[in-house]
Amino acid sequence: MGFDDIAGNARIKAVLRRTLGRGRLPHALLFVGPPGVGKRRTALALAQALNCLERADDACGRCPSCRTIADGRHPDVLEIIRPQVRKNGVEETRSSLGIVQFRELKQWAGLRPLSGKRRVFIWDVGLMSDDAGHAILKVLEEPSPSSTFILLSENPDLVLPTIKSRCQRLVFASVASEEIERILLRRGCPEERARTIALLVRGDLDRALEEDWDLAEKRRAEAWAAFSGLVDGRGGADFIRRWALPRRTKEAREGLAEEIELFRAFSRDLVLLQEAGEPGRLLNPDFETGLSELAGRLAPGTGLRLVEAFDRALTGLERRLNTGLLVSALAARMIG
Repeated sequence: MGFDDIAGNARIKAVLRRTLGRGRLPHALLFVGPPGVGKRRTALALAQALNCLERADDACGRCPSCRTIADGRHPDVLEIIRPQVRKNGVEETRSSLGIVQFRELKQWAGLRPLSGKRRVFIWDVGLMSDDAGHAILKVLEEPSPSSTFILLSENPDLVLPTIKSRCQRLVFASVASEEIERILLRRGCPEERARTIALLVRGDLDRALEEDWDLAEKRRAEAWAAFSGLVDGRGGADFIRRWALPRRTKEAREGLAEEIELFRAFSRDLVLLQEAGEPGRLLNPDFETGLSELAGRLAPGTGLRLVEAFDRALTGLERRLNTGLLVSALAARMIG
């Protein structure tokens, strides 16, 4: 798997190619970004490139080294993503890595590669206990000349400042919905289904590849019922009750963001119908009848006003503004 096989984040891939070609890759990197944007895939592609027998600035994907890394069998590439432990004979997932595991990692990091050019350590920073985080500092402060460390994190604020200061940070962006749609189409997904899933997953390619279509359709139908009701002046109380009451979990915020993203898609279709009269370009062609009826009843410019309101709401969610206030304000804007 080379960098070209990974969707999105072209700038980061260009930076890695350039530094690899110059032989100046830092000993420690921190990949930061939301889930499903390719952090782990990029880390594995980088591990392959560092050990590739045919290329210097990328992975060929064909040599024995590239293939064994792809299969998870290379002795010099250690990936710590979902660590497993055995308890009473049953395998369980660890919630964090303790100081003992990182002391063992430190010993491994000091050894020369067994068969490749470099040892590469890839791990999720969120799995480290506080003690382990402090212990790993010694490894980063005194790096082995033959080891590279790639840390993965969804939230840079949870990474110890002393760890961040010893890594080159690369910030991954969500994969564009258009690119996700193209990938799904190349995999044989029907056009309408690919477009819908690309909207639902909000830049998470991993989720797009695993999305349950029946469930996606159910959520979109529910979102349309909520959207049309709110725009008509109905359903405001239900929308606020569902999202504004104390629901502070990550899953709840993601669910709200997904619904607002669908609202935005419906509003974009209203703009097309109100301003351009182009039903052939609708994101939701199966809702054309309802959208056309709404577009005929609403004042000119309503679709654009709603798109702007949803953009502000999504920005507010990203900034972790108060969900209750955000939802109440959004409902008022939709009805108004």
